[in-house]
Amino acid sequence: MPPRSIARLVLLVAGVVFSGAWARAAEDPRAVSHPVGVANRSFEDADRSNWPGNGPRPVRVTLWYPSEGGGAVEAVEDEGELVSVRRDGTVTGFRERHPLILLSHGSGGNAGQVFWWGHFLAQRGYIVAAVDHNGTDEEELHRRQPTPTDFFGWERARDLSLALTRLLADARFSPRIDEARVGAAGFSLGGTTALWTAGARLDLEALRLHSPPPPQAIAGAIESLIAHSKTDRVAIAAVSRAGQSYRDPRIKAVFALAPPMGAGFTPEGLRGVTVPVCIVVGDADQVAPAAGNARHFAAHIPHARLVVVPGERGHYLQPMAAEQRRRELREVAEMSANFFDEQWPERRRSRPPGT
Repeated sequence: MPPRSIARLVLLVAGVVFSGAWARAAEDPRAVSHPVGVANRSFEDADRSNWPGNGPRPVRVTLWYPSEGGGAVEAVEDEGELVSVRRDGTVTGFRERHPLILLSHGSGGNAGQVFWWGHFLAQRGYIVAAVDHNGTDEEELHRRQPTPTDFFGWERARDLSLALTRLLADARFSPRIDEARVGAAGFSLGGTTALWTAGARLDLEALRLHSPPPPQAIAGAIESLIAHSKTDRVAIAAVSRAGQSYRDPRIKAVFALAPPMGAGFTPEGLRGVTVPVCIVVGDADQVAPAAGNARHFAAHIPHARLVVVPGERGHYLQPMAAEQRRRELREVAEMSANFFDEQWPERRRSRPPGT
């Protein structure tokens, strides 16, 4: 394998936030706003090692879900505003099963950075499982920008699948999840992660040949990880899995925002994606420019829907007023909810008239 093939993964390192606007015709004015509960789960993947090589890979999950009460009230900052959630509150509806969305954060991030998204979907009646792909400093070998988890980004797809398997066996949440209505969503590298779970396959050689060089600020860190990937047994094993299919047939729809690494996915590697896919990107996104990423994915994924919105939107490198940022993020959350509602129209029919 050419030594710089993995290095191109650095294009995913700056994922923070993005925005867009959904077609107004798809909006559902009857959307119910539920109080939101929060819970945490910690899993281990016995089939994969952690990066230090001294134990199984950890997979930690934060769940947000519609709650009808109970639990301890907590205040959480949501893009500059405080909102209330119920720690381990009761899931709404004694016999009702809810759709589940697996949510993947951007590179260098964590589940808390997509609270604004998961909280909104939970208000709309979804159970949301946001995976912490990155571990502790020790688990990430004290490396930052990129972490090993970001550098070997395809490993994130298995995190989502493992979280789904464990949640479907969870005594508390399994009876409340509708297995026929499971989706995946994410932004930046998280968006690419969601596409991996739909069957997109990475070609490291194509990534090496066609992607631009990494930013100079982290070039040294990339060189160090390249060397690490050729000598460390855990990293070598990860590289050997790069081109595999991570399609999870339980995932029925995908919403990807500003996904990077388009150069690493050939048309042949994208044709196997058959579930409904919506891809959103800002036309001024400097981190994952639309031309080589979102547009490329949408052009070669059968029946994919592409929404290009004006402005930077994708990763907010420029200063922005807090009110505008909240508004744009809410638009993104609405777009995703409307997209998933569209895939499962029975959700709309089941809502009480006038709500």
